[in-house]
Amino acid sequence: MTHIVQAETGDADAIGLFQTRCWEQTYRGIVPDEFLDATTAQARATRWAERIANGSRRVSMALSDDGLLLGVASTTRPDQALGGLPALELSTIYVDERAHGTGVAARLLQVALGDEDAHLLVFSFNERAQRFYSKHGFHHTGDSQTDPGTGLEEQRWVRQGLQQTPFR
Repeated sequence: MTHIVQAETGDADAIGLFQTRCWEQTYRGIVPDEFLDATTAQARATRWAERIANGSRRVSMALSDDGLLLGVASTTRPDQALGGLPALELSTIYVDERAHGTGVAARLLQVALGDEDAHLLVFSFNERAQRFYSKHGFHHTGDSQTDPGTGLEEQRWVRQGLQQTPFR
């Protein structure tokens, strides 16, 4: 059984370490090694602590019965939405590869977004993530940008109008 809880500042170290592991699992060999090697789990933990403390991100964690961190999702809701996009942004969703295909990502997504309209950025090469987002009502808007950290192309995806559609 997986439990979804809201992260607190004291969870930042675990989230920073988890994010580092997930990036290694998913992106090593795709994202430049220099980028992956330059960002430490401690630096990520510091950013997560700031985000949680100042409320700039709402962070949910998926935990196993024995307390193992299986996934993390975070959302932002800026004061002013980007031109024509829903105000809610899915900023991150990470799931440990051992939990792929178990429904953890879908549960995290539901807790993070509910049925609200939302948008996100996804790496253009990440077809697995794109299939997941498509399954959950997102579509590519046609807009792309270069991620400043990695130099890789990201696509903007949007989900709108799910309020009348049951969650799959």
